[in-house]
Amino acid sequence: MENLQIDGLSVFAKGVFPVEISAGKRINANHRVPVLASVDATTGEVRFYVDSEAIAILRRDTDKR
Repeated sequence: MENLQIDGLSVFAKGVFPVEISAGKRINANHRVPVLASVDATTGEVRFYVDSEAIAILRRDTDKR
């Protein structure tokens, strides 16, 4: 059976560097989480997401605002 989704892809913008997000102005490495992407091989739809374990970091920092 064909895999309909390709996960764990990197996102590039005018160069080769990882994309990360943070909650608010906390931008040091302890407060950033990598953004990943997946592509639906049937429709071409791109989905951006973070690893489920990284949600705790974003929640922690959001709660401190």
